[in-house]
Amino acid sequence: MLTADEHSGFLKSVEQVQQAALNHLSANLNRKYAISFIANLQRGVDQIVQTSIDQGQRLDCKAGCSHCCCVRVETLAPEVFQIANALKKLPPENIAEFTERLRKHAALAQGVSVLDHRIVCPFLIDKLCSIYTVRPAVCRKAHSYAAEKCSTPGAEMPESLVIIMNSEALMKGTANAYAQVGLSASAHELGQAVLLALTDDTAESRWYGGESVFDSVAPNMTEKETR
Repeated sequence: MLTADEHSGFLKSVEQVQQAALNHLSANLNRKYAISFIANLQRGVDQIVQTSIDQGQRLDCKAGCSHCCCVRVETLAPEVFQIANALKKLPPENIAEFTERLRKHAALAQGVSVLDHRIVCPFLIDKLCSIYTVRPAVCRKAHSYAAEKCSTPGAEMPESLVIIMNSEALMKGTANAYAQVGLSASAHELGQAVLLALTDDTAESRWYGGESVFDSVAPNMTEKETR
């Protein structure tokens, strides 16, 4: 639970990020820039985590530790297209392999609540992230002080409030800025959304035209909503 001052500071940070992002998006509004701009959010989250480490915070996350890679990942639309565009640059046989992995994942993830979502990420191969350089901001902010606790489903991960709150401010402010320029900024389940972007050649242009192209992807459902 945040104190009143912490909550006020969070809202102020969101507003500052939102205004800065809005200035950039408004001045450079074209489809390519609208998608590439999301990399600023990801770099920002990376910097927040690195700053915490530089200040002496020890995180227990490392390559091959993939306990958190089976929880539901909520991804912003421009991140979805960023990932899909990266996949489209691969050889045809690799694209076909990822498409099949995404189809299987979508079948498993459809309609599953957040608490019940214990489905391995379709991009996790041999315990390593195959889209690491373009992974979503929500994945970048994930961290733990004690990796062994992450192996227990439903366990509360020991995390840094500073990393979480600063990252959330960046994510919310950026999403708000996209919405202000008329681009859908809702978050959607990673695998199902990327599958749509990868297999529908019109998705990107329709999104830039203001359409919420991922509405067919099941929204983030809480346990209460599924009862």
